[in-house]
Amino acid sequence: MAGIGFQLARLAREGGIGGIAGAALHGSLVSAGPWLITAAAMEVLEHWTSLRLDTAGAHRVQTILIYAFSLSAIVAAPVGMLATRLVADRLYAHDAPGVPGVVVAALVAGGGLGLAAGVLLFSLATPLPLLDILIAATAVAWLAQIWVAAPLLTALRQYRAVPLAYCLGIAGVAVVLAFGPGADARAVLAIVTAGFGVTLVAIVSILRRHFAARAMLASLDLPPMRRAILVAGSGLLGVAAVWVDKWLLWQGPSSAATLGLLRLNPINDSGSFLGLLTIVPGLTLLLIVTETRFDTAFGALLARCTGTSTLERIGDAHRDVIATLLDGLRLLILAQALVAALAWVLAVPLFEAIGADLRAIFAFRHSAVGSVFHLIAIAATVALAYYDLFGRILLTWAAFALAAAIATLVQWPLGLAGFGWGYMIGAMVGATAGVALAADATVNLVYLLFVGNNPAVVGEQGRIL
Repeated sequence: MAGIGFQLARLAREGGIGGIAGAALHGSLVSAGPWLITAAAMEVLEHWTSLRLDTAGAHRVQTILIYAFSLSAIVAAPVGMLATRLVADRLYAHDAPGVPGVVVAALVAGGGLGLAAGVLLFSLATPLPLLDILIAATAVAWLAQIWVAAPLLTALRQYRAVPLAYCLGIAGVAVVLAFGPGADARAVLAIVTAGFGVTLVAIVSILRRHFAARAMLASLDLPPMRRAILVAGSGLLGVAAVWVDKWLLWQGPSSAATLGLLRLNPINDSGSFLGLLTIVPGLTLLLIVTETRFDTAFGALLARCTGTSTLERIGDAHRDVIATLLDGLRLLILAQALVAALAWVLAVPLFEAIGADLRAIFAFRHSAVGSVFHLIAIAATVALAYYDLFGRILLTWAAFALAAAIATLVQWPLGLAGFGWGYMIGAMVGATAGVALAADATVNLVYLLFVGNNPAVVGEQGRIL
């Protein structure tokens, strides 16, 4: 992602006010475009189903899609994280012919796991007929494959391709629903699932055009088992950290059974989601400024470590890495804290303007504050990923998820006033753990590069922490 960061930073630096605005817009689309597009489409779909379907049918579509997004994200996370790492390794080694095998294996694994998980969930927890179960499970499978394939396009510098693919699928669904014959809940779900398929085909087609070699997965492509577990586990826990409080509150105060044993908590869900959207400015800043500057500083340190520099010059580069991290983190905290403060103060007029349920303000405000610490945790894990310390990334997200789960259960008696509290506390704990682990690694970075995390010294399995 630092590649587009360099381009956007240059645009902001050389383009005046218009360049800054353009860089911010492009950065938002790259860092969170698919998320924002999907959110807008889901909001429109929810409104459309409430007008065109009966209450039971609208609840059925909404519940299936929400659970499909949640389940596919958790299924795809470990597969996608590992696949991204393997593709990055192949590209770094100038082995483009080795990429298709990794991509195909990841798509098969993600789709297979998604299909199995979808069939299991919707057959055991809902009274849906077989055809509806298969449609819902297919939606989970295709979404999982989208989550796996979409990040790989950034390796090709196809930054706009993912949002465009999302728009293509959404546009197809919109046209069919708007101009097609009247549809029941099953037909709407089938049409939306077909839209997922269109998006998936668009993404895979771009990947196929760039990597035209025959798909083969050699044994040399597979990473050592311990490293693979750490990389995949970090992806899994990173998603779980964001979702765990929502999962628990689906069984908590103000929740309701919407489809068989499946439940939702509309008040917490809407407020939490709106609160999470406040992280978009911070993600944009992370992309354009923080990671780009860090990439430059870290690259300079690596160049000196692998060249003929003296220890003194290596030390200078090391100190520059530390200074760059501190400056970037300070900028992120200030900017995101300002966004969170504005969200907290303007929550009531904002909710009145968009017609949202005012009872969701607690979840919104707590999630907006939590997004500050979530962004800090993300920044810490970015640095740890550069250092190839995925065990520490896994520990960061594990602390986040565990703290969020405990805090959610502790605040259970508070009802509406406690919504979003679990995510906020989890983000605080995750940020604290991530910063501590990243700081320790950064201070000892020269030792880690030469000895502590050098495969020639510690072995191909790498270190755990």
